[in-house]
Amino acid sequence: MLRLLKSNNPVNYVVVLFFMIALWGYRFAVMPTAVDTGGMQSYFFRFLYEASVFQYIYSTFAFVLAFGFACYVAKSNFKYQIVESGYQLPALFFALLTGSIINAQRCIPEMVSTLFLSMSVLKMFGMYNKYEDVRSGLDVGLLYGLSLLFAYKYIVFLPAMIILMMVVKSVTWRDVLSFFISMMFVLGAAFCLTWLYGDWHELVASVKDEASRFVIGEKYNVAKYTFSIPVIFSVVISILSMFTLKVFRKTAEMKFYHSMLFLMACFGIYMLSPISSNESIWLMYFPLSYLLTNVVVNARRLVIQRIVFYGLLASLILSQLLQVVYFNSIF
Repeated sequence: MLRLLKSNNPVNYVVVLFFMIALWGYRFAVMPTAVDTGGMQSYFFRFLYEASVFQYIYSTFAFVLAFGFACYVAKSNFKYQIVESGYQLPALFFALLTGSIINAQRCIPEMVSTLFLSMSVLKMFGMYNKYEDVRSGLDVGLLYGLSLLFAYKYIVFLPAMIILMMVVKSVTWRDVLSFFISMMFVLGAAFCLTWLYGDWHELVASVKDEASRFVIGEKYNVAKYTFSIPVIFSVVISILSMFTLKVFRKTAEMKFYHSMLFLMACFGIYMLSPISSNESIWLMYFPLSYLLTNVVVNARRLVIQRIVFYGLLASLILSQLLQVVYFNSIF
């Protein structure tokens, strides 16, 4: 299995799809609705309904988005060489991690916002080794601005985005200015269109409500942390890799690796804070997919590669079983 996954073989996408179907199966078969409503609320997600038929549609849409983004992660890894010789492995790990929290396997603000934020980071990686890249700076700001429309609280990652840009390249004032102009254009256009054709007062109320919710319901629950065993396992492996793996073939690969560690730390601190929702676990999937790939590719001993891959599978099975028992007791 590992030999196939470490190769540049189109069959790997079929493997990714198979794992996602298995890990999302319970969501479609038994659990169409959300267990709690403690997640983020966004004006731009007003179209969501609680009826089961709509929840099936939203879960299917979320599945398609997640699989499509997994393929995009693999393509970006090939394009930017984030993990050299990693090929489609990041896609596999991202797909596996999406099976961590069943309640988050639906079209929610946290998911859509995370995908836009992740694409913004990947676009930023494309700016590496370029003195000035105003066009890419505009793209980064555009994608980050779109992420803020669906999860207002992700504005806390703005300093992290600026720091990340400085890690990736030598930043000029034009790079930063293009980023802010593009971000403000998206937000301004969305607010103007809402003021003209939507419900401006409802938008303002939703922003105020989200900003004032400092403690999310169902946040501190032992069961919720137990369900996050795969993510916790991945974080521990990624931290240990800092001290055991020092194999970087290129300067770019080293910078990308440090960037992913920085994102993991930022997202982890946010997840532990009371202002985040349990569904914000989507944030962790993106950096962990590349960090786990780095371990598997650069680990010299086959036993370490097996521990990472099969250890993650075992933790996913355990987490899914615990969640199935818990949700069956509710339904």
